[in-house]
Amino acid sequence: MANSETINELASALVAAQAEFSAVPKGSSNPFFKSKYAALPDVVASASPVLAKHGLAVTQSITFVNGSQGPIDALNTTLLHKSGQFIEHAMILHLPKNDPQGQGSAVTYARRYAYMAILGLVADDDDDGNAATRPKARPAVEAQVSKAGTTLKALLAKQFPDASVRKFYLEAKVGRTLNGISELSEDEVESIIKDLQEKEAAKNG
Repeated sequence: MANSETINELASALVAAQAEFSAVPKGSSNPFFKSKYAALPDVVASASPVLAKHGLAVTQSITFVNGSQGPIDALNTTLLHKSGQFIEHAMILHLPKNDPQGQGSAVTYARRYAYMAILGLVADDDDDGNAATRPKARPAVEAQVSKAGTTLKALLAKQFPDASVRKFYLEAKVGRTLNGISELSEDEVESIIKDLQEKEAAKNG
């Protein structure tokens, strides 16, 4: 994290902007899980009018940070104020695979989360009461989910030795932040297992 020598004007503008920000609507669909999420265009479209009103802007660029084994690709996000004051931070990019598609996916994912983080934005998590009315899983179903979770953990560990890459892969699939596999639904676990098994079969074939 870095910032200009003073940020008093930027801080005042950000406080005023945050008073006007609303939850970002989830306007995009994840066909993998048939779920909604707030994509980068949704986030920018929601915040830009408020930022402009208060003389603020966000810029993002690819950079690198020094790691123990050399430079590491990162995304640099800067919050600017019309006075010239700024704050910025770098987010390490975790590539699910080392090719242009993998890099593009990592950059898009990082841009969305870094943009929201530097502004203090949140996505709309309203599920119209579905979570509160969802019936509790029966013991037999819970056991089945537990078994599937064990299978998923094994497949993830085999294909993605780095824990941070496993987290990135899962969050990219479901389109939301996760604190662990336990936050995945039964359908999500089954879909991810199928995807990982197909990837492993293609690799071994």
